Amino acid sequence: MRESDQGIFERVSAVFDDETLSNAIVYLSREIAHAGARVHAGDVLIDIPWEARIVFVDLEPRANWGHRCAYIILQCEGNGCIRKDAQMPPFLKPGGMPFRLLSKGAEVPEWTVATL
Repeated sequence: MRESDQGIFERVSAVFDDETLSNAIVYLSREIAHAGARVHAGDVLIDIPWEARIVFVDLEPRANWGHRCAYIILQCEGNGCIRKDAQMPPFLKPGGMPFRLLSKGAEVPEWTVATL
């Protein structure tokens, strides 16, 4: 069974505090990452230990180019969670894993949301 957007956001909320998320944009991968895969996202290489959803959290959405962000790997059938800090978003190179908007923090201006 696929987890709801709210359930995924609650899991992300366990990684970041409310203030951080009110100033961040959260994107969710449109595809499941398969166990054993190696995913190149932004400037990080992520080894996927189990079937997972990848969440991209833009921690400084007003900043241009490289800036503080993170990838959260959420186990599909379990509570596993891995955080990978990064400097680059996954949207820069064509052919990467597709993402969609999951949540925009209350303090984040609309113009900062990536058009995907």
